[in-house]
Amino acid sequence: MEPLAKQLLERLARGEPDPEAFARVGAPKPESTAEAFVQASRHPELNGSPERWAPHLLLSARPDFGVHSLVNVADAARASGAPIDLSKLPTLPQVLGASNFLSRLLARRPAWLSELEGSPPPAPPQTPVAEDWDAIREAKYRGLLRITARDLAGRPFGESPGELSDLADRCLTAALALSARETDTAAPALLALGKLGGSELNYSSDVDLLFVYDPPPELDPLEHNHAVSRMIRHLKTQLERPALDGFGYRVDLDLRPEGRTGVLANSVDAALSYYESFGAEWERQMLLRLRPVAGPVAAAEAFSDGIRPFVFRRLIDSGVLQHVRDMKTRIETERRQAGRDIDADVKEGPGCIRDVEFFVQSLQLFFGGREPGLRSGNVVEVLEELGRRALLPEAIAKALAASYLWLRRVEHALQMVEERQKVKFPNKPEDQLALARRLGYPEVEAAPARAGLLEDWTSVRNEVRGHFDALVLRETQ
Repeated sequence: MEPLAKQLLERLARGEPDPEAFARVGAPKPESTAEAFVQASRHPELNGSPERWAPHLLLSARPDFGVHSLVNVADAARASGAPIDLSKLPTLPQVLGASNFLSRLLARRPAWLSELEGSPPPAPPQTPVAEDWDAIREAKYRGLLRITARDLAGRPFGESPGELSDLADRCLTAALALSARETDTAAPALLALGKLGGSELNYSSDVDLLFVYDPPPELDPLEHNHAVSRMIRHLKTQLERPALDGFGYRVDLDLRPEGRTGVLANSVDAALSYYESFGAEWERQMLLRLRPVAGPVAAAEAFSDGIRPFVFRRLIDSGVLQHVRDMKTRIETERRQAGRDIDADVKEGPGCIRDVEFFVQSLQLFFGGREPGLRSGNVVEVLEELGRRALLPEAIAKALAASYLWLRRVEHALQMVEERQKVKFPNKPEDQLALARRLGYPEVEAAPARAGLLEDWTSVRNEVRGHFDALVLRETQ
């Protein structure tokens, strides 16, 4: 045990506040935080095991909030008739010190503490979600509890986006069936795009969805399209409807043919005809991450098979890099002109997540027509395949994968606080320290923990931007 944590436990055992320890780890209000720890150590369910919770909360993003949350959750558990047992919940203090919205959730739903049993807890179960809107929300938040605990416990982060995507798949499958039943409409095929399509979902992502169907021959095509569109609107409304514990998922339908002006669903033939006649280069890039999720398999496969020649051309297209270069330059220019601090944007800033995605997608569009192994929506999988096939030096592929996962961890750590779509790297020292704690930087003292985060933030962005410049932006330098 670190000397500082040992000192804290010894002082807690004597019932003495220790503001100095909290000042050294960076607590904004060390005196009141120290007193809160002492009060928690006298709680009936917590006084026998401060070594199970105090060190974790001491090194959490918000020690003061975390210890108050622990007391609230312990009180709620006792009131429910099932007193808290920290020996079975080793990751609970870490969750409470890292996530505000999950702390509030557990105080309302102490029965859900069972999701945190284990070290770390197992991944969310693969069992089907009940076809009920409350059950869908419950499945989502129970799953988030487990995934958050697993992230904070230090299991390989590369598993996290897949677990979040699997959870969303199961919830969307239930939502599609439920919407079809409640609107008395045959369900279309539901396909994912974006990060969900790549099985790389964020903590607080929109889910980008595309719907296609085979029109029933006995029904009027226009009437059937209207019915399917009503069903999709119902699904979106119900998934986004706020409830006491939160909401299901934000649904984005804007990547469909003709975007916001287009119908919400298309027949397979109509969708394929659109891309054949009007498909733009950015749509080729977008469809790299197409993945069937739920609904009729035949329609999903027909569309997936039919769209493949549009996305992956047999002839190498030298204009691919120019297109990707223009798109990335336009995004950065528009964000700057709108007054956004893009240099601190973890998603779209120079050397950040979007640079890695566009780097990989450039090579997929360039080589994918002749290399079926590159036809995946998952960035890390494609980087590994590029290295294996010597289409990219293996050292560069590994460096980009490591940088990408580090940036995704930062994104998750920002979003796990309040389940909001935050992508801005913090500029205040106290917020940078909190981020370092959520990411598990091991230094006990505040200054070196924050310094380690800032050093990695700079080196990762330089690594990514260097490779992106060399491949994609070099003609504009």
